[in-house]
Order: sequence, then C-alpha cells, then structure tokens
Amino acid sequence: MGMHLYTYDDPPAERDVSRAVRILSDSGVLAYPNDLNWAFGCDAASAKALDRIYMLKPTHPRELPFSLLCSSISMAAEYAVIDNASYRLLRKAWPGPFTVLLNATRQLPRQLKDKRRVVGIRIPTSNLLRTIVERFGQPIATTSVPTINLKLPQGAVAQPPKFGYEVFETYGHAIDLVLDLGGELPGLESTIVDLTSGHPTIVRPGAGDPSLFSLET
Repeated sequence: MGMHLYTYDDPPAERDVSRAVRILSDSGVLAYPNDLNWAFGCDAASAKALDRIYMLKPTHPRELPFSLLCSSISMAAEYAVIDNASYRLLRKAWPGPFTVLLNATRQLPRQLKDKRRVVGIRIPTSNLLRTIVERFGQPIATTSVPTINLKLPQGAVAQPPKFGYEVFETYGHAIDLVLDLGGELPGLESTIVDLTSGHPTIVRPGAGDPSLFSLET
C-alpha cells in the first residue's frame, strides 16, 4: 500500500521532495495535483515504472507515449527543439496549462530511451512539482488519472477525481505515493498546442488562454 502524504506547494517541504525523488529513482509511481487534474508520474526512462502506469490506465494506447513534465524551458530544450520563435511563445505560456508538441532532439532517445519524433511537454505552475522534477534532474512521464466511480446522491457517476483521498482510495494499493496539497481540483484537461511546424495549432482545447499563442478557440 502506498502513502497518502499531505504537503505544501510554496515553499515545498524538503523532506517530501526528497521522498518523491527517491521513489522516482527507484522506478516508483507518484500521484499528484497537476494544476488542473490529478496525474500519475514516473521516471520517463524506466520501462518498469511506465508499465505500472499503463496497467493503471489500460485505455491509454501503448504506442502513445506519455507527456513529459519539465521544470523549466532550459530542461525542455534538452529534449525538444525550441527555436527563437517558439521560445518567445513558450515564455508567455509556461508555466501554465499548456501541453506543447515539439520535435524531439537527439538527446531524447539517448537519455530517456524514447525514439518518438514528437514530444509533448508541460511545465506546471505548481512549485512543488517543478522542484521535484528539478531535483530529479530529468523530466518525468505524466498522464491524467482516469475517471473513477464516485458515489453521489444520484448514484455512481464516473468523473475525474478531484481530491487526493479519492485517488488514494482507488489507486493507493498500486502506487507508491499520493502527494496532496489538500485542495479540490477542477478535473480539467490542458490545452494541447502543436508547434512542430513552427506555426501553433490547437490539437485539443482545454484550460488556458490560447491567445498567448496568437490563437483563438
């Protein structure tokens, strides 16, 4: 059984950050509030850890890689091609609720054993998550927690979990740590923006202002 840990975002608790980094380094799986929704995360270079998340989310196609959570644009630039025009856009959008599709660099397969040509990257607003990723030293693979059956007055309804205790009750047996900031999340998805061609296009509308990319919904 994993641990359900209430912690802090600003400033992050050093002990909790160290615990999360140890778990990632040992091919463990975390659950955390990813600004908009609850998400699973693991070492993106660990096949063992990735398999654990695929088992937790069996509807996610195995051939579709998870997004990467980075701590900064500098870290993102190690794994994705970010030219001057893209950099100007990303400075306005990150940290924020945008997953951006970028062409992968040659560093990606070397560091993460991942041969995909396009990589989806997010930089979260959460100081806790950025600190964990920075301390870990490389991106972590991330994906939203699936909907769960919530017992509501009108009966069981499948909805994204909004509280940490819901994630722990459902998945605590199969993950190592639930990091909980104590608040309720809206259960929204990030906006996915494709920058691979140099001209931003929206792949999936979600949270966030698309005008930051000079786009409209």
